Amino acid sequence: MTEQIVFLDDDGLAPSTRLKRPDFEHKWLQYPYTHPDQVLEHLQDATIALTCSVPLRAEHLRQLPKLKMISLALTGRDIVDVDYCDAHGIEVSSVPGYAANTVAEHSLAMILELFRRPAAFTRLMRQVHAGQAPHQNIYFNHRVRDIRDKRLAIIGSGPIALRLAHLARALGMQVLFEDRGGKRRGSDCRPLGELLESCDVLSINCPLTPETYNLIDAEHLALMKPDAVVVNTGRGGVINEAALIAALENGQLGGVALDVVEHEPLHPSNPLFTLIERDDFLLNPHIAWSSEDAMQQLMDGAVDNISDFVNRSSVNRRVCNARL
Repeated sequence: MTEQIVFLDDDGLAPSTRLKRPDFEHKWLQYPYTHPDQVLEHLQDATIALTCSVPLRAEHLRQLPKLKMISLALTGRDIVDVDYCDAHGIEVSSVPGYAANTVAEHSLAMILELFRRPAAFTRLMRQVHAGQAPHQNIYFNHRVRDIRDKRLAIIGSGPIALRLAHLARALGMQVLFEDRGGKRRGSDCRPLGELLESCDVLSINCPLTPETYNLIDAEHLALMKPDAVVVNTGRGGVINEAALIAALENGQLGGVALDVVEHEPLHPSNPLFTLIERDDFLLNPHIAWSSEDAMQQLMDGAVDNISDFVNRSSVNRRVCNARL
């Protein structure tokens, strides 16, 4: 049987990414991007869908009877109605752990920027050069702090969280983890409230689930030190964004860095843009995962998952035929 593979959004790949093809008989079709109203058209004959970011919901899936497998070029599976797929025999695969190092490095880069402010001072020098800020001998326009001996609180316990902890400890930070309501044990685990009260940096590195949605709200942010910083490279919905905006504007936090937001892709009308001119606020368009090295590993893994599925299916068919 010839598999029909449709890649829904190849504009999610950097130009340097080499996209390999499966070694079994197949037809391959790919699109730069697939909007919600194009999903059925693009997948009407597909047996396998490959996607970086296009959501596949039950209202689409129930109209795609040929679809047997969805390969996600992602770590999580929240853009697909997995319950529907499980109930109707559609396999869903992802590539967990591919970005553990790159997202951890990005988290650390954001922490360093909020503490050391090299980019903020570069913007100041541009203003000085343009005559928009005074030239002077010494500049104390931005607070500069060391991260050594600062306390990093991590919400998450997966490969990214563990890699960030390793990197942070190498720089002399004290690292503690949220104990997930008592589910996680160890000398480095603390209840959420205790973590928030004592930390200098809060890093979100957990998936978005019903339990973590709006996990950090106004009440939790009020517990934090006024010079503590919040970094989120996990999922946007974990933090209540309205409460986060208010906390930074009211001087309750020392800085905020976001690579993810609740509603993506990031739209210019998002209220977070009211903070965009602040030097204690960093906003990235969900790019922590996208180093060239990680992206190649991601796409190799997503295609390998397709090959594994087809090979397993082929073996199962041969076994069934032999029994007949």
